[in-house]
Amino acid sequence: MLDEKARVCANQQVAQDLYLARLLAPRIASRAAPGQFVAVRVSAGFSPFLRLPLSICRTDSAAGTIDLLYEDVGPKTRALRQAGAAAELACLGPLGRGFAMPAPGHRALLVGGGIGLPPLVFMGEALGQAGRRDAVLLAGTRTAAKHLPDALLRAAAPVVRRATDDGTLGHGGLVTELLAEELEKGGDSAVYTCGPHAMMAAVARLCRDWDVACQASLEEYMACGFGVCVGCVVEAVPEAGASPYGRYRRICLDGPVFDTRQVRWEG
Repeated sequence: MLDEKARVCANQQVAQDLYLARLLAPRIASRAAPGQFVAVRVSAGFSPFLRLPLSICRTDSAAGTIDLLYEDVGPKTRALRQAGAAAELACLGPLGRGFAMPAPGHRALLVGGGIGLPPLVFMGEALGQAGRRDAVLLAGTRTAAKHLPDALLRAAAPVVRRATDDGTLGHGGLVTELLAEELEKGGDSAVYTCGPHAMMAAVARLCRDWDVACQASLEEYMACGFGVCVGCVVEAVPEAGASPYGRYRRICLDGPVFDTRQVRWEG
């Protein structure tokens, strides 16, 4: 874990309320793995005080840069959006446990909803660099204006399928319906998912029914980002004979990536 002074190289809008920031952070870029995240201090003052946790969307170790995709939804993201080129931001990372590569011969199905796509884009590019050319990216949003541009998604997977809740682009319906279609094609698959809790719970149920391995990158509000405050926890499926103290897992430290069979999705 490094606390690196990162310089903003670019910060531009890529979809409705969605922005992509490129930071020069060579030490983090050289160490980051798909599924990990960084915690960015977006202000030198006291407001906003806590750092902003963001999944890493892409790295370029040669250029020393990391890409962070975020949605402008509050004070922290607004402060990041207003950070101009050459601004310096303290960046803590890489943090958390990332994705494990699929077993040989297993096709990767990347299922993302809304702002949950960044770690899947990173994973897809890592698969391509490893010579795995059979990944499928399934991207779901509320409406067409929220979908990321083709140039960003095509770099993550040879096949990209889109879904919108309102039917304005691609499949009209849920992204989990696209996942069901892919699973029905048969063959060995490994599923990776990130997005709203309800969507990931539905993905987990589908994978359980099809007996397919699934890893989920969980999203939760984080204060410290490295396990000290114990504020970002998820309830785990209890193991026989386990201590009740192991009932919860810290998303920032034990995750954010979990095997979906380890998570209690419904209370």
